[in-house]
Amino acid sequence: MNRSAANRIVMIILLLSVMCAGNAMSEEITMEDGLAIFYLNNYDIIVSKYEVDRAYADFVTARLRPNPNLTMAYTNLAMSKWQTNRWDNTQMTVRIDQLIETAGKRGLRTSVAGEALEASRLTHKDVIRNLLIGFYGIYYSLHQDMINLQFARGELSRYDRLLSVAEKRFNAGFITLIDYTKLKIARIDLENNVTNLTTQLNNNVESFNFLLGAPVKYTPKKQEMKEEFREYPVAELLERAYENRFDYLSAQKQLKAADYSLSLAKAQRFPDVTLGGEWDSTGNPATNGIGFGFSVPLPIFNRYQGEILKRKAEYKQGEVFISRIKARIGTELNQALNTYKSGVVVFTSYKTRKAEMEDLLRNTEKAFSLGGITVLELLDTQKTYRDFITKYNQALTQAVLNKDLLKVYTGEIK
Repeated sequence: MNRSAANRIVMIILLLSVMCAGNAMSEEITMEDGLAIFYLNNYDIIVSKYEVDRAYADFVTARLRPNPNLTMAYTNLAMSKWQTNRWDNTQMTVRIDQLIETAGKRGLRTSVAGEALEASRLTHKDVIRNLLIGFYGIYYSLHQDMINLQFARGELSRYDRLLSVAEKRFNAGFITLIDYTKLKIARIDLENNVTNLTTQLNNNVESFNFLLGAPVKYTPKKQEMKEEFREYPVAELLERAYENRFDYLSAQKQLKAADYSLSLAKAQRFPDVTLGGEWDSTGNPATNGIGFGFSVPLPIFNRYQGEILKRKAEYKQGEVFISRIKARIGTELNQALNTYKSGVVVFTSYKTRKAEMEDLLRNTEKAFSLGGITVLELLDTQKTYRDFITKYNQALTQAVLNKDLLKVYTGEIK
């Protein structure tokens, strides 16, 4: 083995060692496992979950009854030399009052909080749905990185075999020193491509693990991406979205809460009653007695006119909000469907030419080995092939990603 071949082997070993070191501590996981970790540990999901807890606390508060009010009074004390003496007109009173809500206010208040709680739970799920767009994006980006890196390594290995043939032809005098030098210099681009792809993969692994929020570093397990792309009628997607989109369902719950809020505001026109009972101890010697009473505000001036108008506006606002979400769902689905169809067309165009491109490269390298073409023609064909395969892999990954995103935009998440 000559020195140049030995140097190439050493460089390959060192390069592979560096590449493996970046992911040495990573554990491979499937998409299903990744989703399970994502649902459990993602920081934004955890923060959103506490909004549900807050809404539940409001629901618990809404169901509680008003506390009774205890009053104690001691009057007509005579003060003599800092000592108290009880006189005939001294009175001690212990009174307890209880507010009684009328017109079903407590039930309406509970209904408002209950609908708000359900809306909060649905909003939490919609937060997860939106975060899934980023999850799928980074997941498939990592797959593309791994495919591109594997391809780049294979190209580097194949190019080294070609260099061995070129070295023999150079030693035999069939190619010039200039052409042989061009071939060796061209290898630098292949080495740098492997290095850059490795760095990109490691950086995306960091982003992926931040999204997962897990203490252990994970990388996606390589999986086969099926080339199965069917037609999706937009009417079918819209129907599924209206049944499953959590933002749409949450808006409906919010509208119900607004309706209950309006009923509660109208119920405030009926005054609540405060009932009270008391025990009195009067004079010396003491005479004990009991009494009772009630109080009720008179709804003469303030009959909650402003609050009722406010709740009516809130309800109308909720109706417009639902219409807006419905229109946004249609826009998002049409955009996602257009992207999906475009991605399938792009991938199909590369797929139909893939075999032809592989034959071209194989024949070009064979022709070079036999001395039928120049070095520049060989290098140009190899570069065209590498660009083609890279775009082919990118088109396949993007098409599969777009297909999965259709489920996210219809709300059909796992």
